[in-house]
Amino acid sequence: MLDFDNLEGYRDAYTYDRLNGLGEIEGKFYFDLANQQGGPILDVACGTGRLTIPLAERGFDITGLDITPEMLELAKQKAERLNVSVNWIHADARQFELSRKYRFIFITGNSFQHFLDRESVDGFLGSVHKHLDEDGVLAFETRNPSISVLAVNEDVEKDYAESWLDNEGYHCSSTYRRSYDHKSQLEHYIFTNRRWQHESNVMETVEPFVLRYFFPQELESLLYYNGFVLEKMYGKFDKSPFQADSPLMVCICRKQHK
Repeated sequence: MLDFDNLEGYRDAYTYDRLNGLGEIEGKFYFDLANQQGGPILDVACGTGRLTIPLAERGFDITGLDITPEMLELAKQKAERLNVSVNWIHADARQFELSRKYRFIFITGNSFQHFLDRESVDGFLGSVHKHLDEDGVLAFETRNPSISVLAVNEDVEKDYAESWLDNEGYHCSSTYRRSYDHKSQLEHYIFTNRRWQHESNVMETVEPFVLRYFFPQELESLLYYNGFVLEKMYGKFDKSPFQADSPLMVCICRKQHK
């Protein structure tokens, strides 16, 4: 597996939570699947519980799994405030052992793109396959690679988001530069993060970040050879058909019957 793990970008759980709310259409997509499949449910790379907690509030037996302790700690605090029950697990999505089966497993927030090499993808899909019921469903989304967009390296800094206040009252902003390696299919980002109370004293940190892109036929093959049938691929969470210019590949996969 590649040494790069992307985890530094998730240590500040409060900022992540502030900048990554649950969209209405995305939420409905996963809520509908949960209603169709029933529980128990496993949310892999659950982060701060942006989907885990709303599903628990709807009465589902759900487990949230994440590798980043800071994200899980905030998720636990949020669940406790709302008095909802979630089984939180600290584990690596590429190799987990939970000793139970699930009707529905999902990984969202484009987290599938954090599996940067074949070994990592196989590890994740193998772990999911082992934990799914025989008729269980895996759902996830990943960005659709646009060659015209990826081919243009951005040497000029761009704003990541509008400036915001963190949980300690500091002003924060972030800019990035990006480039794409066609051989590895990895998109490399260099984020420059700035934090200040007074503009005369700005603290600056530099943070690398990497995403993997998958092409449609490649993705279907990876799923097939790891024991899944790709039943549906949508272009958006509204279930519109997948097309060349779709922003996402939203996948619903069924465990293959032996």
